[in-house]
Amino acid sequence: MHKDGSNRIEHLKTAVLVVLFVTTILLLYLLWSLDAQGSFHLPDILPHREAQNPPDTDLVVVPDSVVYGMGDGSFRRERFYTTEIFKKSILHLKALHRDPALSVTEITKEQFSSALMEYRSSAIYFSYGIPFRELCSRNDMPFVVALDAIRTIDVLAFSEASPESMFVADSTNEHYYRLHAPGETDRYADMAESEESITLSVCYTIGNILGGDNQELMPLFEESSLMPVRWKSDSEETSQSIRLLLLESLFGENLDFVRRIADNAGNVTYLYGYGKKTFTYQSDGVLEYKNEAADATAGGFYKDLETALSFAAVNGLWDGAEASGLRLTLRNAEVISNGKQEGYRFGFGAHIAEHPLYYEAGLPLIVEVLDGQVSYLRSDMIAVERMPAHGQEKPVQDPANVIARNYNHIYNVSTGNVLSVNQDIAFQYVVSSVRDVRVGLVRLLNNEWLQPAWILETRGGQRFYFSLYEAIPIGTGK
Repeated sequence: MHKDGSNRIEHLKTAVLVVLFVTTILLLYLLWSLDAQGSFHLPDILPHREAQNPPDTDLVVVPDSVVYGMGDGSFRRERFYTTEIFKKSILHLKALHRDPALSVTEITKEQFSSALMEYRSSAIYFSYGIPFRELCSRNDMPFVVALDAIRTIDVLAFSEASPESMFVADSTNEHYYRLHAPGETDRYADMAESEESITLSVCYTIGNILGGDNQELMPLFEESSLMPVRWKSDSEETSQSIRLLLLESLFGENLDFVRRIADNAGNVTYLYGYGKKTFTYQSDGVLEYKNEAADATAGGFYKDLETALSFAAVNGLWDGAEASGLRLTLRNAEVISNGKQEGYRFGFGAHIAEHPLYYEAGLPLIVEVLDGQVSYLRSDMIAVERMPAHGQEKPVQDPANVIARNYNHIYNVSTGNVLSVNQDIAFQYVVSSVRDVRVGLVRLLNNEWLQPAWILETRGGQRFYFSLYEAIPIGTGK
């Protein structure tokens, strides 16, 4: 009996050991399996790691400007409050989309320009192209054959030349379309300038003001209360917090496999997987992330943008910008590819109290998405002190005077030619090459103050910054 009892105890011990062994194997398998799928990471259960809701793309995809044509060669341009106007235009697009009699006609550049410049009109401009089919789908407009010819748009417009129609354009590739449905709906009247828009500065084409045929707009004069604003890099505490969030998100619990490299300048780089994934924190506060994205499926404009915004939000970059006094919006979007991988490079610009902020070099945030995955990020956020109280507006240097006083400087930098040249040739070259002129703030290198400036951009993408009240060159950028 004693021997039988001992055998039973030994068998029971063996069974318990087997169960414990099998349980251990299963737990390790589940742990490794979940980690390989990216579903379990140590940061996910850390108490300080709170999920951040990404911003709505509709708050980021914002028109650069709305221009009201008066029909007499003069215009008024709205730069600040453009989102609601864009939303109203989408309602007209949806109404046309539902009409079975909708027709789409490709028109010439001259016909498009005539509708906007020779008649009363309103036009909504973006600084980048939006895939038209994606725009329709996002706004609950299923595909219809009539609209299939329109690939990308960056302008939506309405005109008294055809009040019941809507005009769209891909100005970069010079494709212009008229959307028309028979009926008595006056779409232009609904999109015409409001009483508030009458207070906007009067603009004329650069050609009308300075000669030539440049059709870009420029105000005759401006007034502003903008003053210099002090800025600083994010605090060490904020930077440390964001770095920890990024490290946790990017490398999870596998820090034993992460190599840390620091240089004498104070830059720190973390490498994982033989450099397939890197994260660099520069001494000046710039954060840079690179990742070799795996082959998958491209998401398209809106899906890739959502991926970029979600990544920035999860890692504390988006909320960090808002806490620092910056409002980020999409400034440019470029189609990119790497072998068979496709995606977008999104550049986010900043506004401070509705005034655009430009960097002499770079942008506050750049995110690249390839095959639905973030492959590159660069963050160069700053914190701004409280904006001065809105003071009395005073005249600034007229933009025409800015060009007239500085055309030699603009010509020399644009062409790389420092030799003397015929002044008339240089002036006409500059006048024809200007693409945009606006008021804003600029962050100059080695300057702790954001400076009020005229920001002039040429067709080649070169930007020039001039002091707002003196018209003195203060910087250049791309």
